[in-house]
Amino acid sequence: MGTKCNYFSTMKAMSLIDLPLEEKTWLQHYGNMHEHMCYREGSIYELLKEMTDKQPDAPALEFFDTVYSFEAMDENINIVANALIKMGVVEDESVTICMPNMPEAIFLIYAINKIGAVANVIHPLSDVNEIRNAVSLTNSSLIFTTDVSYKTVKDAGVPNVVVCEVSMSMPPVLKTLYNIKSRKNMKYSSDTITWKKFVSGMGTIAPSVKRNRDDAAVLIYSGGTTGKSKGIVLSNLCFNALAIQCIAVCPEARPGASMMSALPIFHGFGLCVAVHAPLCLGMKCILIPKIDIKKLNETIKKKKPTIVPAVPTMLKSITNNKNLGPDSFKSVKVILSGGDYLSDDLRAKVIDYFRSCGSKAHIRIGYGLSEATAFFTATAYGAEDIDNIGIPNPDTYIRVCDPVTNEKLPDGEIGEICVNGPTVMLGYVNDKEETDNAIRTHSDGTQWLHTGDLGYLENGILHFTSRLKRMIISNGYNIYPTELENILNKCKYVASSVVVGIKDKVREEAPKAVIVLKNGVQRTAELEAEIKEFCKKNIAKNAQFKEIEFTDALPTTKIGKVNYRIFEKLKDKENEAAEEKEEVTADKE
Repeated sequence: MGTKCNYFSTMKAMSLIDLPLEEKTWLQHYGNMHEHMCYREGSIYELLKEMTDKQPDAPALEFFDTVYSFEAMDENINIVANALIKMGVVEDESVTICMPNMPEAIFLIYAINKIGAVANVIHPLSDVNEIRNAVSLTNSSLIFTTDVSYKTVKDAGVPNVVVCEVSMSMPPVLKTLYNIKSRKNMKYSSDTITWKKFVSGMGTIAPSVKRNRDDAAVLIYSGGTTGKSKGIVLSNLCFNALAIQCIAVCPEARPGASMMSALPIFHGFGLCVAVHAPLCLGMKCILIPKIDIKKLNETIKKKKPTIVPAVPTMLKSITNNKNLGPDSFKSVKVILSGGDYLSDDLRAKVIDYFRSCGSKAHIRIGYGLSEATAFFTATAYGAEDIDNIGIPNPDTYIRVCDPVTNEKLPDGEIGEICVNGPTVMLGYVNDKEETDNAIRTHSDGTQWLHTGDLGYLENGILHFTSRLKRMIISNGYNIYPTELENILNKCKYVASSVVVGIKDKVREEAPKAVIVLKNGVQRTAELEAEIKEFCKKNIAKNAQFKEIEFTDALPTTKIGKVNYRIFEKLKDKENEAAEEKEEVTADKE
């Protein structure tokens, strides 16, 4: 401890721009939204403290049946800040958090920020190698974890470990039950510090280190659907700007409302959209440490959140669960969908299901990526029936560019989606090459984050087509897997699907579909023939599937996205095997 990560101080924020009025065609859809917002100059803790001073007695965090007011939360943040200082943590030092959504993790994030250090947030179920990678990238020597992850963290060899039981903030009865069931025979090594010992004797007023808006605040990691995980450094401005933008984008986010904070805090969507933004807007966060798919509906009925952020797989699970009655979801005003593509069919199904449960909620679809904190576009208010990913947030600018030349493309033409705005990351930690590849300076001198996604602008509205790396080039034609998946999922027999490219002698590459059938649907020769006929009728001739494979379930990443990379890797192995077979055949001839 006491060692800075010097790389943080070398990172510079993107140069923000303003485009000519004629290029900002999305403004026509803004309605009551402001084009520009006023952002705080300081830290994420300072923005939170402003709301704490306004409503100290209002509920801020709810964990099972334990509730912390804004004042009580702030007192705990200060206690943790004093404990960190006592341990010798200094400005720009990386402090690793390997914890689920629980009050102590929230106290830590803001306490770390208050004393000028950087929160290095990783998945609570990370394996040994992932933990080692995260701490070595940032020179972190202090890690906070729970009883659930303790053994793995110790095996990773981090010098200083503080362990906090998941039950720490649970009500007494629930805590006892948890400890009996989950902490049986749990023993900590003598050099491990318990949370109680860590905070013992600490005061409720702690000194602050002055931080600028462009200073590093939080480090999260890329999701894993596109290959190697990278450390994404987000500034104070990244978090505070998105929180302020939420005022304009989501009018329901206001004091007195509540947020179901089930999305994990190791992801930008979970930490900023489901925790930082609602807290800074005076809302209560209902912290859920582990998503239990079968109990999601019960949680919504019992806890009565105003806003439910979710990835599509969560929404699908909710609609597949038992309907708990006509008033069970009455509290829900908004469903925020992000993190992955939401198909037209699922969107309609979600709306119908929530209506049957007494909710008049509308769906807002957000599009973004961790490198831009979370979402930077969202569907216009009340536009659930439109197949698009929305319009940019205030002070956020998008362009669709040629992936090779970086030149701006005209409306309607597919290219790479690029963004410039206050929520764009500082860069990847200790990886200047990857940072420069992601944030590029174009020929007109403007800087843009290249998303790696393909899409097009039409009348100021952004449409998504596919991941750039997923695009299949077949006989010179560009084929977009997401579009094919959307068509397949409309087949009455198909529950879900994923499309990848495979080797083809004639077309070089051809699409292959992997399909999960709906419950109760039996795979037969007749059914396969019907699905193939459906494809012939609904998919262009040059995009027809070379192969169709059936599976029981599609694998997902740690945040619930469909992990198409697994099928890509299988495809690569199959291609290599096919090439080897061709070489052997050629040798024999």
